[in-house]
Amino acid sequence: MRDRIPPLPALRAYAAVARAGSFARAAATLHVTTSAISHQVRALEQDLGTPLLSRARNGAGRSVPTEAGEALLAAIEASFAQLSEACERVRDGARRSRTRLAISANGSIASLWLGPRLARFAALHPSVEWQMVAIETTPDLRRDGLDLALLRTRRGTVAEGDRTLFGETVFPVCSPALDLAGGAAALTRHNLLQEWVESSPEKEWPTWLEHLGLGRGAPANVVRFSTFNAVVGAAIAGAGVALGRAPLVDLDLASGRLVRPFGAAAMPGSWDVVLRRRPGAERDSHVGQLEAFLLAEAQGAPPQG
Repeated sequence: MRDRIPPLPALRAYAAVARAGSFARAAATLHVTTSAISHQVRALEQDLGTPLLSRARNGAGRSVPTEAGEALLAAIEASFAQLSEACERVRDGARRSRTRLAISANGSIASLWLGPRLARFAALHPSVEWQMVAIETTPDLRRDGLDLALLRTRRGTVAEGDRTLFGETVFPVCSPALDLAGGAAALTRHNLLQEWVESSPEKEWPTWLEHLGLGRGAPANVVRFSTFNAVVGAAIAGAGVALGRAPLVDLDLASGRLVRPFGAAAMPGSWDVVLRRRPGAERDSHVGQLEAFLLAEAQGAPPQG
């Protein structure tokens, strides 16, 4: 015996017309053509063997349900309401069963390194719901509800329990469209972009002007930004030559958005990025999975993007 319930799209189309009083308005509500709505309603009436609507003449007036149509409309709306409630209960159960992880980093690390990798982790672990929080100061993981945090620390000063993700390497970068004909001397014709820094001479342009043979006092227009991701954005836009930091600029180098105009010239950074767990998080296998994933990403090749 065949299923006696008509197709759900036809029932939905009829209910839309009955509520709107117009095939055209129902079609607009469902984002389909008027002819498609009309065809579905006619097919439904043929299936049920009775008219469901008293149709408006020549587009004037309203299309109103017949007595049979009123009874069917009430049943459709009650059934759809039950279906909606049941689906929401299933969604709630799925949300409650999902593991939520929260991880923090400063804005530059979050956008340039962590974000692309968390997206890949989410694709590999769909049952884990993660939240990334940009925090510029050292967080209290328990107080702030965090499972993991990426922190910058002076090279060689890793706290007990922290794990080093990567150290930084500093070198000039710029848009491939920027004209640097003439080598290092061309730097005096361009804005020199850097982050505001303290006690990190490798991130200061005077250090680099001397390193490239121009002398610390060479005429230069140094533009300082409060965040490193702003420096990177300005460099990609062609605003000048920036002091980039690997691995934070690895994706932009791999994609060709940035280039290294002075080849292998580089200086070791004075900061490391470490991974810190919330106390007690070692009991959560999902935290361990995310930690292992990030450590592997830091040790491997940069993802393509």
